[in-house]
Amino acid sequence: MKVALLSRSAYPLHDPGGMERAVYLLARHLEARGVDTVLVTRPATHAGTFPGRVVTVPYGDTGRGHGRIFSRTLHYPAFAARVGETVADMVRAGEVDIVDAQGLTALGYGRRRRGDASLRAPLVMNPQGLEEHKAGGLKRVALTRLRRLSREAARLADRVVATDEATRAEVPRYLGVDPARVVVLPNGVDVEEIAALTPPDAPAVAEAALPALRGADPIFLSVGRLEGYKGFDDARAALAALHAQGRLGPTWAWAIVGEGSGAALLRRGLTPALAPHVHFAGRVEDALLHALYERADLFVHPTHYEGSSLVTLEAMAHGRAVVATRAGGIPDKVAHGVTGLLVAPADRSGLAAALGELAQDRPRREAMGTAGRRRVRDAFTCSVLVDRTLALYEELRREERR
Repeated sequence: MKVALLSRSAYPLHDPGGMERAVYLLARHLEARGVDTVLVTRPATHAGTFPGRVVTVPYGDTGRGHGRIFSRTLHYPAFAARVGETVADMVRAGEVDIVDAQGLTALGYGRRRRGDASLRAPLVMNPQGLEEHKAGGLKRVALTRLRRLSREAARLADRVVATDEATRAEVPRYLGVDPARVVVLPNGVDVEEIAALTPPDAPAVAEAALPALRGADPIFLSVGRLEGYKGFDDARAALAALHAQGRLGPTWAWAIVGEGSGAALLRRGLTPALAPHVHFAGRVEDALLHALYERADLFVHPTHYEGSSLVTLEAMAHGRAVVATRAGGIPDKVAHGVTGLLVAPADRSGLAAALGELAQDRPRREAMGTAGRRRVRDAFTCSVLVDRTLALYEELRREERR
């Protein structure tokens, strides 16, 4: 089988994120099963080796602004059209049997396929977090065009992916597709790879990178893009309230991994009392990331919108209890009271209560972490999930041959 993976970005060629890592892991495990993959994406911004073949298509801007709203609205649709033309040529040449697209990258091939009987390769669209459909205020207005185009792309796809059971109903509601064409395919993690990437002396590695973690207790960890919708400012406010109440003890620390346009604002929001406890790691290599998961006591993910949340799965694979929001597919992973605690998005008082509940309760955190690690191994490993993906591909090929 030959599969084209379409994505605006992918790890390790671009800044890491949940979607980027999901595409990488999918390609890696498909290749391991003997599937030939080709990634069609924008030119790389980082050195790295992607599994399988890579074909790049100009995006339209050359800086790091590709994820910003203005750049996405201006450049993403035209990029999707160029991607569609590229993959259509591959399909005609017999190089591709299935097209699996992330977000709006599905649009170009979907449009070309509509009027061209030679383009017989079925199309799968994964809309990921549906951010453009959930945003409010001026951001929602700015995303109007992308919202309309994503609905069109979904209608042109043979199947539309919901990344979790918790988000299955959102796909037809936001994208206007027949619920019968929605299939649940969660993202997963490679637990063997995680074990291999984790340094044997993980605490020492983490403390060498962030010396302030030496002697810190408890250590909170957050990983993600530093953008407003990720809710880091909610975590800052919650921790500030707990600190003022003396509920965290004198040696607590919050380590933050990631970069983004919201970093400066988050830093400015730190009071003199809070600043000594908050440590920005920036963008880190895999070994340090997994060392930080190991060194942490509690993973905090206060996002307002989410797809399938790979970072939550990574934290659980490391045996960490999780405090997170009921956003996207997180409730499918974090069982409230069992593997962590869940609060409503943007609920700062609820977040503070959850963090305060677990901050000084090490036995409960450890029990939740053990349950979380078991849940990942039972339901969210790549080896389990690639079986479901291949079954979908085969089903679509059978339908195409009828």
